[in-house]
Amino acid sequence: MERVTGPIDGYFVASSAGEMGGRYLGFAKVCCARPSSFWLATLCDEPGCCAHLCGGGLFDSPEAALASAELLAQNHIRSRLAAGAGLPHGVAQGAAQPASVN
Repeated sequence: MERVTGPIDGYFVASSAGEMGGRYLGFAKVCCARPSSFWLATLCDEPGCCAHLCGGGLFDSPEAALASAELLAQNHIRSRLAAGAGLPHGVAQGAAQPASVN
């Protein structure tokens, strides 16, 4: 199971859930541009802009694993923006960001 959400403060999150021993682990990629899928999402070359994250543990459903990975990605985005690092291409610090779409 996979999906792409965003933009979230100027970034997109591509997430995927994989089965591991009857339970599910989520993964997320934080991207500067909208990818067509999790598997085709590439991380850009700009330092600190994008990230590849592993969800917070094993879950009973793929939906819960995706939600965990997406929450970690959203927290990553917001912490990077709060620190003033990893702003999307062409976005100045303090500039208006696109509205979140979930």
